[in-house]
Amino acid sequence: MAKSIVKDTFVSKNILNDFYPQFAGVKVFDLQKKHLLYGRIDMQGDAVYVNTGVLRQVVDIEGGPHLAVDFVAAAFSDMRKNIKSAANKGFVSKDSLYPSNLTVHKSWSTGDLEYSYDKHLEKIYTTFVDSYLSENGRSGQIKNKKDFIKSFITFALTTARHFPLTKTGFITSSHCSSFISGLMLEIANESHDFTQQAKVYEYIKDKSFTFFVNEVQKFGFMVDKNAPWRIVFNLASGLGTPGDKLKGGRFYMDRAATSYETVFKSYFRKAYLDEHINLKKKLYSLYEAFYLQFNTYTTDKYIKCFKNQDSYDLRVLSERKDREIPGTVIFSSEKEENEYFLKIILKLRLTETGKLHTPQEFEFHAKEATKRSRLFEFDAGLNYINELTKGIHVTKFLRKGSYWHGTTEEEYQRRKLEIMKTIDNPSKVDYSITGTKNIK
Repeated sequence: MAKSIVKDTFVSKNILNDFYPQFAGVKVFDLQKKHLLYGRIDMQGDAVYVNTGVLRQVVDIEGGPHLAVDFVAAAFSDMRKNIKSAANKGFVSKDSLYPSNLTVHKSWSTGDLEYSYDKHLEKIYTTFVDSYLSENGRSGQIKNKKDFIKSFITFALTTARHFPLTKTGFITSSHCSSFISGLMLEIANESHDFTQQAKVYEYIKDKSFTFFVNEVQKFGFMVDKNAPWRIVFNLASGLGTPGDKLKGGRFYMDRAATSYETVFKSYFRKAYLDEHINLKKKLYSLYEAFYLQFNTYTTDKYIKCFKNQDSYDLRVLSERKDREIPGTVIFSSEKEENEYFLKIILKLRLTETGKLHTPQEFEFHAKEATKRSRLFEFDAGLNYINELTKGIHVTKFLRKGSYWHGTTEEEYQRRKLEIMKTIDNPSKVDYSITGTKNIK
């Protein structure tokens, strides 16, 4: 059944590719094939997330508010007025699927990174507690926060390739919504299930489709061919030679004191720079949740019950003990704590990106990352791990080129298929986390 669904999906996408009309001078957005990570990675190929301080409310419907990056919200507002004016002049068909009074149904609020990332971790944690810890007495081996972290990471490594634990891994995975960029809006409440493919064709064949495609481009937007009710702000829109009149996306970005060249520095944050803070916060929070639910554990010890001087029976005596309270300090210094998590991040990122490594290679990279963090600043160690695991960066921001985020087209398609397969029960596997001891 799963294989049939995948096959039908790819067939329908190929038909759409042939059916979709071409417009001279109009950029086409393709979330499925070309721009999967648009707005989620910068021009260096680093995973990024938008600074929430630059988000502004856009026109919404009941159940809002809907938010987008400030220059996106401004562009949409002007575009909405322009389309409404055109409708009043008869340029937009009254029975069109494209409304003359545009409203936003999905935006950054739909893909809120912190909320969706927390939900993602909750699913991993639930599987960890319900399945992994329930076997082979693993639950009783967790006596304190450090035991919990070690056990949880050991489990997480078994699924990290498909269900990443780091925020960097989550942002660049299929589990993360593309709406987190703050650059994407949907103007209709439509389903994205592949069975709704007919709806896509209805929008493309709509009387106002050509008008809509050309109109949104004037304000810096592109239409997603896979969902023609979805528009995405083109950060490269309106680029021209110095002295040209500002137009398209460039006009609105200039008003917000940013540009194609600077927007990722001023509006976004590289995820890997906060990975140690993020991971500590999440793991400590998970241990607190674990402690509140299971604040005691059972230990078994064998007691000799003598029948006489020469013979005895062994009896098991179970004893219930308290687990260490969540607030207990487990590291002697912040430096020791950071370096402990640096090695965990390295192991997770190597696994999440499928980078094969031997225990010796892991130790080499761990020492190198630690050395750099000590010689320069802690960010240097994080940067080493990021450069080691992110792959080849995107050569052209708006085009896939020979590589897309460090993978060939064949490998990219293979990974998409892997995500849709059923993975083995992780509770049946033991995976040792190598080299997470404290550095002395």
